[in-house]
Amino acid sequence: MDIILREYSRVIWQKKGYFLLALIALTVEVLLDLSAPIYYKNIANGLAAPYSDATLTVLLDSLKTIALLYGGIWLAWRFLETAIIPLDGGGVNLLEKRCFDVLKKQKYGFFENQFSGSLIKQANRFSRSFEIIMDWFLFQFFMNCIAVSISFAIFYQQQPEFAYYFLVWVVLFVGWNIGFSIWKLRFDEAVAEGDSKVGGLYSDAISNIFIVKSFALENREQQRINQASDVVYRKKKIAWALLFVSFAIQGMMTFGIELWLVYLMIEKWRAGNFQVGQFVLFQSIMIMLIQRLWEFGRNFRNFFTALADAREMTEVFRQTDLETDPPDARPLSIARGEISFNRINFSYNPHSPLFTDFSLHIKAGEKVALVGQSGSGKSSLTKLLFRFLEPQSGAITFDGQNAKAFTLSALRGQISMVPQQPELFHRSIRENITLGADIPEVRLRDVAQKSRSLDFIEKLPDGFATLVGERGVKLSGGERQRVAIARAFLEDAPIIVLDEATSALDSLTEQQIQTAIFELIETKTAIVIAHRLSTILCMDRIVVLEHGHIIEQGTHQELLDKQGKYYAMWQHQSGGPWLDP
Repeated sequence: MDIILREYSRVIWQKKGYFLLALIALTVEVLLDLSAPIYYKNIANGLAAPYSDATLTVLLDSLKTIALLYGGIWLAWRFLETAIIPLDGGGVNLLEKRCFDVLKKQKYGFFENQFSGSLIKQANRFSRSFEIIMDWFLFQFFMNCIAVSISFAIFYQQQPEFAYYFLVWVVLFVGWNIGFSIWKLRFDEAVAEGDSKVGGLYSDAISNIFIVKSFALENREQQRINQASDVVYRKKKIAWALLFVSFAIQGMMTFGIELWLVYLMIEKWRAGNFQVGQFVLFQSIMIMLIQRLWEFGRNFRNFFTALADAREMTEVFRQTDLETDPPDARPLSIARGEISFNRINFSYNPHSPLFTDFSLHIKAGEKVALVGQSGSGKSSLTKLLFRFLEPQSGAITFDGQNAKAFTLSALRGQISMVPQQPELFHRSIRENITLGADIPEVRLRDVAQKSRSLDFIEKLPDGFATLVGERGVKLSGGERQRVAIARAFLEDAPIIVLDEATSALDSLTEQQIQTAIFELIETKTAIVIAHRLSTILCMDRIVVLEHGHIIEQGTHQELLDKQGKYYAMWQHQSGGPWLDP
């Protein structure tokens, strides 16, 4: 709740002018709206009296005043509309930007443990809930506070006894709504949580639709969705049933105050202390207030549902382990590309360290391959290199400069990554290569030619403007890989990381791409994560990892001569495909 209050208050402060205008416009509208029954009272009393010129004058003057009140109400609503668009719409706009800002600061590991669909839904709910809560505050809470205050003053002026009965009823009615809604909040939160889970399962299944269809998992995934949806439905039934209980109680309270006040009016009339106009006044105001307060009670559900929706995202806002630059970090440059892992200690699990006192020096311009079975630490080293992960102790340096002295954007902007399974944005091929940079057409075609992607791009109906689909699903694995390689050519970073970059290519294209890759890394420092040893024969050095330790290193021939772990791996692959378990 504190996060919601803080973030929403920040938005209101930024839109304070429009917020103040909305409050003034609503105050004027309610004041004028509740003033009209006073003049209807005069008209009713006049109509109940015998005709006279004086009475006619009162009737016409009252009618003119009502017309002016209605004109003022119309203007107040126009001012309110002027304020609502930038307040509600602008507030949602600011919060959407704020949510993405919070999400992008999370560490890489955070996203590995989350459903992307669930995060998107939480962020969307957090920003959209602002509009619901703001509307509830303005049109339900604030408006009703003003309406009750003005109505009490009018009632007190006409019949003090009625005013006190009315006030007691308002306190009971609102108190019931607030208390019951707070108690019911946990059920609304359970519905929101379950709804997010369904969204996450949807996202997981749809984003992996190829696997779902190729393994004939449609029925199984349908069952998973069905089960999750059924759980949400059961929770919704409880929440809705409680809502209807609230409605039933409100209905009894509303009928009770209406019947009681009419009875008091009849008693006053019998005693000769009540006019027809007063009946019109009280009934007009009571009808308006009962409608407003009924809406207040009904919309309390929306208010608390919006709170429940927004509260999921607050857990992300509470994250303190963020990806941030130290105060003294600077956008340093890597001129030569020398890399050193100096006595690195790192573990995912404190009871099972991955790297212990790990050191590795890579000279500027050196081409180093990392080999080893799954779990040996190859991928973890690249994550440490990009600072997706931070070592518990030790340091990584680039050209002798500590990695933590760089801003993250500067560091990562000087390391190119070509992953084994590149995922592309659902944008054009041009945007996926340039990543939004303004690149001359000649340069774009040049990097496409070097990556051997120009031929297939030119055959597409829209060429470089072709949309590749979500995560690049419209392209083959080899085509996606070549787009990723073109991106690396364009970035021209001093350090290149290749994660079996040609694994998705056919033999002929692989040979062509390997030639292009060696041209790319000729004057650069390169780290190659290798699964197929045939792709790293020309590396300056091959580092064999096992459980986070370097057990061998040297050239291909040197390692074969040692007849150790690398030799056994080579023999295994030479005899048939080597599977990295």
